[in-house]
Amino acid sequence: MQSYIITLGKRALNKNAAMWAKGFDLSLTGRLTRFLRASYQDSYIGRLLNHNMTGESGTFTLLRKITGTVENRLKIPARIEARQREIIYAALFALAALTALSFFLLPFKQSLIVLAAVLLTVGTLYKTEYGLYAAALLLPFAPLKALLALALVTFLSLIIKAAKRPHFHFYLSPLFIPLLLYFGVMFYATVTSVSFWDSAGEFFIPVTGLIYLFVIVNTIDSREKLDNLITCLAVAGLITACYAIYQFYTGVNAIELKKEWVDITQNPEIKNRAYAVFDNPNLLAQYMILLSTLSLGAAFGAKKAGLRIFFISTAATAVFCLLLTYSRGGWLAFVGALVFFTLFKNKLLVQLLAVAGIFVYSALPATIINRLSTITSTKDTSNLYRLDTWQSTLSLLKTHWETGVGLGRKAFARVYYTHMINSNVVPHSHNLYLQIISEFGILGLVVFGWLFVGIFRLGLKLSAAGSAGARSLNAGVMGALAGFLFHSLVDYFLWYYKLGILLWLLIAIVLVLEKLTAQQISSERNEQNA
Repeated sequence: MQSYIITLGKRALNKNAAMWAKGFDLSLTGRLTRFLRASYQDSYIGRLLNHNMTGESGTFTLLRKITGTVENRLKIPARIEARQREIIYAALFALAALTALSFFLLPFKQSLIVLAAVLLTVGTLYKTEYGLYAAALLLPFAPLKALLALALVTFLSLIIKAAKRPHFHFYLSPLFIPLLLYFGVMFYATVTSVSFWDSAGEFFIPVTGLIYLFVIVNTIDSREKLDNLITCLAVAGLITACYAIYQFYTGVNAIELKKEWVDITQNPEIKNRAYAVFDNPNLLAQYMILLSTLSLGAAFGAKKAGLRIFFISTAATAVFCLLLTYSRGGWLAFVGALVFFTLFKNKLLVQLLAVAGIFVYSALPATIINRLSTITSTKDTSNLYRLDTWQSTLSLLKTHWETGVGLGRKAFARVYYTHMINSNVVPHSHNLYLQIISEFGILGLVVFGWLFVGIFRLGLKLSAAGSAGARSLNAGVMGALAGFLFHSLVDYFLWYYKLGILLWLLIAIVLVLEKLTAQQISSERNEQNA
């Protein structure tokens, strides 16, 4: 009798446990638990710990589902298709009328700007790549608001194109995961900033770059379009370099213009430094590093002789302009960029580069050699300025390393004021990595490192796949990004919108190369199977 009662009790407990388990599985908590468990099992870390390296990342799968949902929502009803031509004609007529009216209401120069903006808007809506080419040409010269407006127009054009094509698919790369996470960290740093409105204003710089990156990756679908984009970047850079050289020899003496640009006690022979349309010579030096290395890769990958000559001329002019900036950090960063370029292009070229470097160094003028000799001098005012700034920034990080103080220079300067060891109030830390921690906290530096490790891993894959032209261009971009990271040890450039946007354009070029290489490999496999 006692055993019977115990058996009934166990059955009741098992029944209650089964009912509880069933209720838990149907509850929101149970569903969330299953989702987290499945996400962990599908993630890279989960698969690595469980010795199951097949399948995809759960986060990447979620991104794919989101883009699939967006693509399905973009289908335009047939009744809208029927009225599309009338809407386009009406919009064009309204733009033409407003443009004509502007010549009566506005000064002549502003009316020309309005006309150019209208023509550019119409051209971009007609073909998205036209807006991307224009952005590449205008990058060194246009204000941030104009570049942001053009980015929004290109994004609208892409959405319209996606809606019109029933088989359009957004391209996804696993690199989007750290990329989007990094922008998420920046957004959080903006919202929680000690100076919200100032941070919100500077947040538009990476946002503009992200929009261009997304549009480039999903618009550039052929090597010809990619070459056109790079050619536009090179044309803008060549114009900038030529203007900087002209300005160096004919413009206002830098000693009179900006005395802090030259320490006359250490380098009395330097009378000027090239800066062109940039705020200071160091910013121009970083731009020339990116431009020259990218042009060098494009020259090796160009199919036409005329295009190859153009890219070589652009690279040579950019290097000469780089010398005229007298940026010591820029010179050393350019050497690092060349080393990475040769490593990705052909490792045997490193030895040739070393021999060539010895001959070039022996032929340099005395002003450049003397400038290099002061790079470790503790008497140089620029070196002392940076050392004091780094020491003050480290003091700031002792109390703000977890979450940072917020995005942007003004948020940084507001807190830096209480930690500086001298009277020099600086807008940034003159070091990218210290600046990232001070703005975003240690998580920001971790995600930034994750992103660039992923970029260089992708570069290594591309260096062993695809066409010879794609491998050369990939080497140029990898060298440019390496030069950016090297130069960022002694300066900070992401606050300057021209360089901040250009960095994301270079990352977009890498992603386009990934897409085109994957399409080429898939096409070759289909041909073999056929």
